[in-house]
Amino acid sequence: MGEAISFPTTVLVISNVAWDSIWQRHQTIAQFLAREYDVIYCEIPGVRSVGLADFGRILRRLRALRQTGVTTGVPPRLRVLRPFVLPATNAFFCAFNAWQMKRLVAREPALVRGVNLIVDYAVARTALQLIARVAHRRLVFDCTDDLPAVRGAPAFVAEDEKRLLRQADLTLVPSRVLEARKGPLARRCVRLPHGALVERFLLPAKPAPADGRLTLLYYGHLHRQHLDFVTLDAIARARPAWRIILVGPVVTPHEFPSNVELPGQQPHERLRDFVAQADVILLPYVLNHYTEAVMPAKTYECLATGRPIVAAPLPELRAELSDHLLFAIDAESWVRAVTQVIATDTPARREARVAVAQANSWEARFVELRVLLQTLDRV
Repeated sequence: MGEAISFPTTVLVISNVAWDSIWQRHQTIAQFLAREYDVIYCEIPGVRSVGLADFGRILRRLRALRQTGVTTGVPPRLRVLRPFVLPATNAFFCAFNAWQMKRLVAREPALVRGVNLIVDYAVARTALQLIARVAHRRLVFDCTDDLPAVRGAPAFVAEDEKRLLRQADLTLVPSRVLEARKGPLARRCVRLPHGALVERFLLPAKPAPADGRLTLLYYGHLHRQHLDFVTLDAIARARPAWRIILVGPVVTPHEFPSNVELPGQQPHERLRDFVAQADVILLPYVLNHYTEAVMPAKTYECLATGRPIVAAPLPELRAELSDHLLFAIDAESWVRAVTQVIATDTPARREARVAVAQANSWEARFVELRVLLQTLDRV
């Protein structure tokens, strides 16, 4: 966009994560930006094709669209927009969304005036349509996942992402694999790992139960695309005395044994109540082309708890945190790793995990982001 235009200090965040969904990098960075700017957080649906199993999710979104003004946890300088758009999975839906984006911009004075910065998380064509309609000084693509690798994503998503990578002044990625995949296509690509809201997760040490009845915890989306349901099921059956808590929305259901609890999605600030019960935290990801590029957003939060962690050997976890995590690849090795991590844990190891989290807090990470944004202003 032309440098002669005088842009207001407004930031438009385009996100494929609803503000009141599981708290992630999207909402955290928007909240930090709202300390210094007026922020518009615009929710755009993701790239998965719609099926019968998605009707519940669609109904929840329609209800949310009707509940204007009741969004909770929104900071003073941030406003949430929920335009009525369809998943951008075919030509008809994309045409409808283009019309909706035109109407959205026309009725929002802040978007009519233009914005200083757009931070985009979505590769849906709807996001590109909105970006094209809003005058902006800089565009940052925060590429948190390899979205074209999502099961069910339309074939044209990969080409749309390439357009976005070429268009963005800066592309951010949280993992080395994403950097290798997206860097060659981007104008400028920088690895910016996730952070942690450390103070929310600091907890006193929890002695291991003398009777061996351990409590294991995972929190996040329960989806077969990335979560190893088969291994979790096998662990639960192999150790019926263990309690396994899986906190988060159930995207793809599974009939787990009775020692597996599914309390559903919880507010981010309440997660520490569940973590406080845990003896071990699990990062039980399935290994596939999509998860190879994943750096779990919750990683440093988990470290901040001080609890021992057993994880799938995702490339970024092995590269960055092999001194602080124990890795497992099948049900037998997961059971063995959980037992080992409890038996060998020490106060020094707990302190080391917390120290790593504190060095990677969102406060520290946002300082890095501000420096990157300042370099864009000097270009």
